[in-house]
Amino acid sequence: MQRLSKGLMLCRTNRDALSHRFCEAGVKSLLVLLLAGAMMLSACGGASGGGSQKAASLSGNWQFAVTPPADGSFLGGLQGGFLLQKNGSVTGAVVYSVSLPAQSSGSPTVCNSGSAPIMGTISGQTLALTAVAGTQTFTFTGTLSSDGSTVAGTYASTAGTAADGSPCGTVQTGLQWSAVSVPPLTGSITGGFHSAGGSGLGNRVFPVTGLLSQGENIGASNATVTGTLSFIDPVSLLSDYPCFETATVNGQISGNSVILQIIGVDGSNLGQIGGSTGSGVSTVTFDSTQKGYILHSAVPPAYAVNTKTCPGAGTLTNPGDFGSICLALGSTSACQQPIALSPAVLIFPSQMLGSTATTQTITLTNSDPSGATLSGLTLSWDSGAIGDFTGRPNFVEADNCAASVGATFSLQSGQSCSINVTFTPQQSCPWLPDGSPPAQDGSCTGMVSVSPGGSING
Repeated sequence: MQRLSKGLMLCRTNRDALSHRFCEAGVKSLLVLLLAGAMMLSACGGASGGGSQKAASLSGNWQFAVTPPADGSFLGGLQGGFLLQKNGSVTGAVVYSVSLPAQSSGSPTVCNSGSAPIMGTISGQTLALTAVAGTQTFTFTGTLSSDGSTVAGTYASTAGTAADGSPCGTVQTGLQWSAVSVPPLTGSITGGFHSAGGSGLGNRVFPVTGLLSQGENIGASNATVTGTLSFIDPVSLLSDYPCFETATVNGQISGNSVILQIIGVDGSNLGQIGGSTGSGVSTVTFDSTQKGYILHSAVPPAYAVNTKTCPGAGTLTNPGDFGSICLALGSTSACQQPIALSPAVLIFPSQMLGSTATTQTITLTNSDPSGATLSGLTLSWDSGAIGDFTGRPNFVEADNCAASVGATFSLQSGQSCSINVTFTPQQSCPWLPDGSPPAQDGSCTGMVSVSPGGSING
């Protein structure tokens, strides 16, 4: 199966490492296949999966979900943070955000937010917690599951006020709440950055690997996260991502929300993964799926990058590159794309001008782990440069995937179709004025892309 870690490892601007001089022998070609991953990378499964806490303890990171009052007087409440349990006592801190409902066609307005200290007790599986969120107090009662992975119960709240003294939060009782344990964000990561635009990189997936390490739980509303990112393929030692090759990350996790700064090898700030409201970067969350835990966001910009090779305006709101991400923790399949192209790269041998055409085949397969049918697929073909001898392209494509060129098609789970690429060199070598061969080879390139243009039907 095609995985993100193997997708585009040979697509690089500087291809010196891939080639050698061969102009006197003929023309060599490199066909790079691009899987346009508009299939959202976060569509990896449901909310169930591994990672449950085995010990029935409240100590750890928790993501809260609080039901808003039926009268619509406020939205939000506790979001996520860390708890410490010592015998029957519980302490910690949780991020909170309380909003007033939207007026007319507007958006909800945050009237109070910050970090709320929390304390309480637990006896067996029964717990009672109190969180002071600014001027509003939340009181929770609930039951801890036997494996310590979830909590559910009811909560009450007092009235609160915003900084200017205006109402922010109302008196409520008997509302539902729940919380899910979030495991430490520590281990190896495998996945990809799915560019949505900027620097001419739109609709491409760039494989990335790395390591993340979460700091100690000290009962604060967040914990530190540090680590590394690498776009260098371990086999070819080439980087497909033009913005940067390697970087370190430094940030935090609170509940399942993660924000990471991307730091270059020279210490410069290259960009950011995840953000808060108004930051210019959408929320990135750490969630459980059927294939394992993933750090993801389907809504761009989940990351924003500004570098010398991918220049933007130097801000998160106008970056050089941006898009969605999927990074799987300790798994090679959780961020697997629903479409596989095999092989991912075709390399044709050197051929003389006018020689017999050669053909190689790519197999396109629906490898969606959910077993869904992929519909609305389309193939796009870029034959590369037109030959200066005949005016014809070096590459010709034919397939049995669609009824006609540009038409949409569907693939059932596990179903494949074939894409045949024929190479007939039409391009001359750029000989130097003195009659000597050029310093660089005359490699020819082409590209085939697979785009959804429709939906996944299961």
